[in-house]
Amino acid sequence: MLAKEVAMARHATLLIPLFEAFSWFDEGLQTLLREAGWTAVTRPQTMVLIAIGQGIERAVDIARAIGVTRQSVGVTIAEMAAEGLLEMVDDPNDRRAKRVHLSDKGERRREDSRRAMAELTAELERRIGKASVTKLGEALQKDWGPPVAR
Repeated sequence: MLAKEVAMARHATLLIPLFEAFSWFDEGLQTLLREAGWTAVTRPQTMVLIAIGQGIERAVDIARAIGVTRQSVGVTIAEMAAEGLLEMVDDPNDRRAKRVHLSDKGERRREDSRRAMAELTAELERRIGKASVTKLGEALQKDWGPPVAR
């Protein structure tokens, strides 16, 4: 494919630049956390942490929020619990279920992640301008409605 065709294909859909933007933040976050002494987490682990940060506590709800199977979320949560980032607690509303919470170690990582995200956002503002970052944030936070279905 010629460079011009590649550029046209890239701009034909928002999915690619949205994914590239997510990857830019995720890779930067991983780098800054590694520099702070943390081990890397996988993208699925990042997505689980984001869901928990939004207040989602049940594995089935986390799976639904990030668009993966309950089984894969269960494996990811188990890995993170083994690393000491998460803990499972009884669900007071359902004796058969557990809720996922950040451990003390997970809370420390979340604080380091927040500082890293603030640093990454400031860097993005330097690179593309504060007004562009503000507009991007506003556009992404609008209610897009449900996914398109036919």
